[in-house]
Amino acid sequence: MVELDFEIEEALTQRLREGFEIRLKNFGRKVYFHSPGFKHYEVEDFAIKSPPKFVDISVTGKSCELMCDHCASKILWHMIPATTPEELWKVCQDLKEQGVTGILVSGGSDKDGFVPLWDFFDTMRAVKEDLGMLVTCHVGLVDEKFVEGLVDAKVDAVLLDIIGDNETIAQVYKLPHKRVEDYDRSLKLLKEAGLKIVPHIIIGLHYGKIRGEYRAVDMIAKYKPETLVLVVVMPYYGKARFQLIPPPSVEESIDIVLYARKAMPESPIVIGCARPAGAERVKFDIYSLLAGVNGIAFPAEGVVTYSKTLGLEPVLSPSCCSTTFMLQAGILEDGGA
Repeated sequence: MVELDFEIEEALTQRLREGFEIRLKNFGRKVYFHSPGFKHYEVEDFAIKSPPKFVDISVTGKSCELMCDHCASKILWHMIPATTPEELWKVCQDLKEQGVTGILVSGGSDKDGFVPLWDFFDTMRAVKEDLGMLVTCHVGLVDEKFVEGLVDAKVDAVLLDIIGDNETIAQVYKLPHKRVEDYDRSLKLLKEAGLKIVPHIIIGLHYGKIRGEYRAVDMIAKYKPETLVLVVVMPYYGKARFQLIPPPSVEESIDIVLYARKAMPESPIVIGCARPAGAERVKFDIYSLLAGVNGIAFPAEGVVTYSKTLGLEPVLSPSCCSTTFMLQAGILEDGGA
């Protein structure tokens, strides 16, 4: 058994077991540990030595018109800038030559909550068809015209953050003219268009408080997503007043994970890149395994080893955690154990 720096609570373990049984019944024993290429990550029992295979690109560079309290554009800083269609094409050509096989196209939001991808759809399609690369994108809200562009671009998956509380939308995301229903409508439009959807929920988005997360899960569950990504708010993102506010407790966050697992028994659920570091990260990752998640990005030290003690079969992947459903379907090759 791997040595842990905390004692696993028996009562909590019993409660999480239902989630673990759901994942065994529907997905078997493979569990995916991801290390996308925007940073090098290595701990004692997890390292991917191959060059990056999957990278993030921002069509707005480091700029974000919205500048919400969640990240205030800082999440864009690790992305490769490509602010014109011509630049995106050149960047992707260079990445292809370096052995990169997949990209996530994203960027900052405008003041209506849209990521301005309109001018890039033709190039995204060319990257997919002519360069043979996997193309996913992280969008904000969408409307019919935006969805048509995504369909024409033939993107492999669409990622989007879903918020289940109107005050959070207004105060944190700076979109007082938008409502929960706008996020529900975005999911509906994407799903009805036949696109592969990978919604994200940011646990503790409302300044470290649990507000609309359960409603967001219920909303997403209606559309049977290809994958659900759960992350935990990271206090050092955003503006100064947000940095002083702690994230939710591990127990509060795990309650959301288990609720999602039970609400979406047939959809892969993964823990995404963003979550607090240190001892709390170890604890959260271990409890997430016990709650039945299908994968974890940048797993804390000891987590891969611990997964084996649960009878799981770890698979290491250099791709984004949003591609878990592709790995399970054999669309992408995994990196082995």
